[in-house]
Amino acid sequence: MAPYPAVRVREAFAVQPRLEALAVVRGEHVCSNDDVIRNASFSWSPMTAQEIAAKTGIEQRRYTSREPGELALHSVRAALARSGRSPAEIGAVIVSTCTSNRQIPSIACWLSGELGLQQTHASVDMAAACAGLPYGLSEAIRQLQEVRRPVLLVCAEKFSDKIGSVRTSRMIFGDGAAAMVIAPAVEGQPGDVEVVQTYASGPHSEVNSIIWPNDEFDRDITVYGSEVKSLAARYLTQMLSELGTQPDPDDPRRTLLQTIELIIPHQANKTMILNLAAKAGLSPGQLYFNIEKMGNVSAASIPIAVYDAVADGVITRPVRVFAPGFGAGAVGGYAVMRIDPAIVAGEVVPEATEKTIPGTIRQAGGTTDDIRLAFGG
Repeated sequence: MAPYPAVRVREAFAVQPRLEALAVVRGEHVCSNDDVIRNASFSWSPMTAQEIAAKTGIEQRRYTSREPGELALHSVRAALARSGRSPAEIGAVIVSTCTSNRQIPSIACWLSGELGLQQTHASVDMAAACAGLPYGLSEAIRQLQEVRRPVLLVCAEKFSDKIGSVRTSRMIFGDGAAAMVIAPAVEGQPGDVEVVQTYASGPHSEVNSIIWPNDEFDRDITVYGSEVKSLAARYLTQMLSELGTQPDPDDPRRTLLQTIELIIPHQANKTMILNLAAKAGLSPGQLYFNIEKMGNVSAASIPIAVYDAVADGVITRPVRVFAPGFGAGAVGGYAVMRIDPAIVAGEVVPEATEKTIPGTIRQAGGTTDDIRLAFGG
């Protein structure tokens, strides 16, 4: 039961991670709360558009007709262009996703092939759900120690064909992808990721708080809200406690918690997170949200929110960001990292396409045509 200590990256690793680029791709279909109501079963949670916004903080979310791999590929190409790197320089590809529509090859391996990489040290998908960013960053930093070449970290999710017509799930989730180029810092220079931490497991009810596929609900995703709140509260309390006892690597007289400039949490449910933050003594002004327009994009939610914090002018200079994630499987984790707005690429807006990736499997609960017709595409 003794928790594992957080990893202080400067002290633990010889090769320091530098964040070179961040690019995002959003689902091309905007789905408002009114759209959710019109297209969901009224017998499940008969809420108004205003009630959905009050309960979750979400006013719209984005859906896509594409496969997760297609979103990922667009974001990767934009991130590589921003970093000035060629695909041949990449040593490893890590994809954080819990909604992949393919198993073999993994999205990471498929991306490697599409980019023309003849060999990587590792190309692998990780299913860490809403803690996908801290899990992915942790693995990317470990890969850097071996490859000593840039690593691609991609967070990509597509929920729109996995949530059926149950409003309690459909009102929450959206689609999108983000890609980061993480490269070795110049020797002797500090990196951009200072602390990483990951957790998993807990009470049985929390581990099974979000289930997909769920055979009892037409194999659609199912969310048990009270258990999700329980695990989020448990992990946020633990995270803040750890940060409150860790010294700032630049100023040992102060704690990391005291020197955090901005909190960009996993965009799970704005109302829930603000209530938990208030109990922890945090003010709304310390947190950034983009959930109003993106919904919950699981592993991709934090990097897309980082991107939007730059686009919205909240981040205008390099700042120290605390990024906590938590969710299905009772997973959790966080990163304390320096975000420089210069890493952000121009927004990628792919043209609408009928293309699907060969070998992908359509999941129960929706099809590309369903999404296009229902949500105005």
